[in-house]
Amino acid sequence: MASPARSLNPTPPLKGSFPLDHFGECKSFRVDYLKCLKEKDGAHYECRDVAQRYLQCRMDAGLMEKEEMSKLGYGKSNSNGRRRISQESYKKSKESKGFIAGLSK
Repeated sequence: MASPARSLNPTPPLKGSFPLDHFGECKSFRVDYLKCLKEKDGAHYECRDVAQRYLQCRMDAGLMEKEEMSKLGYGKSNSNGRRRISQESYKKSKESKGFIAGLSK
């Protein structure tokens, strides 16, 4: 006789889950963000303003919990201490050529 399967106690994500946009309420913002990513060769930091508008739409439509933009990483200034680099300087960096810190060849 087989023993019963152990039950797992899954834990929800910290921010909880949020519903999909079944009615397309924020589709135009999502399309704009994906278009921006494509135009900028995936440089997400160049599309921050578009991403912020998409998140704001989701909050306004009740598709995610309302949260201050500063808590989502969209403060008025770059308060996290990271420097922003241009797409051109990223393309010249080691990382764009596949370098991964901590790995040796």
